[in-house]
Amino acid sequence: MSDLLEVRKSADDLSAEDKAGLIAHLLASLPHPPLGPKDHEIDRREKEMDEGSVTPISHTDFLDQIGRA
Repeated sequence: MSDLLEVRKSADDLSAEDKAGLIAHLLASLPHPPLGPKDHEIDRREKEMDEGSVTPISHTDFLDQIGRA
């Protein structure tokens, strides 16, 4: 924990340009977020809804079903 506090203090003393460089470096070092659905998956689901082969539910119903209401 003391290492983090030391890094924060050092970062506070950097110029705006150096802070921006540090931020860019840290962001680039983070793992990439998972990708969303592919276009063909979205197209397939929209087609299913348009054809009526699936029944859409509201966001509230979805949250209820997964226990997050």
